[in-house]
Amino acid sequence: MHSLDKHFRTLTGAAFKQHGFAQLDLLSQWPEIVGEALALICKPERISWPRQTDRQGGTLNLKVAAGRGLDVQYAVPQILERCNAFLGYQAITQVKTKQTHLPFNPVKPRPLERSPSENDLRKLEAISDPLLKAALARLAAGTLAASQRSPQAK
Repeated sequence: MHSLDKHFRTLTGAAFKQHGFAQLDLLSQWPEIVGEALALICKPERISWPRQTDRQGGTLNLKVAAGRGLDVQYAVPQILERCNAFLGYQAITQVKTKQTHLPFNPVKPRPLERSPSENDLRKLEAISDPLLKAALARLAAGTLAASQRSPQAK
């Protein structure tokens, strides 16, 4: 049984190389490389390589959400450091930004699956550590309050 990732790389490898992404992992793992906050406001468009064949000194072209260009410009040293650490060598030396419309895809919180039951609350009595017991009681109270406010829990 083969993973879908293996077939995906085979099918899309030529297209990504044509657009400057010889390292497909940079594109597919962008949120893990630069962090969720930056990944929401900028996306890699292509890597432009100099005419040399050693794949060093490339320029990473980013699409940036309109109005967030200054935020990305401040983060360029961090983006360079993280991309080069991910690739394992000094592949990218410049970052060019282009402000455009990016769809906003915030991470949606998962709805509460269930609130603590009376049986769960009785289990707190068996805990001997008073600090742990107090912390778990506050957590239970918070989840109960959230589940009562949430229209999804009803």
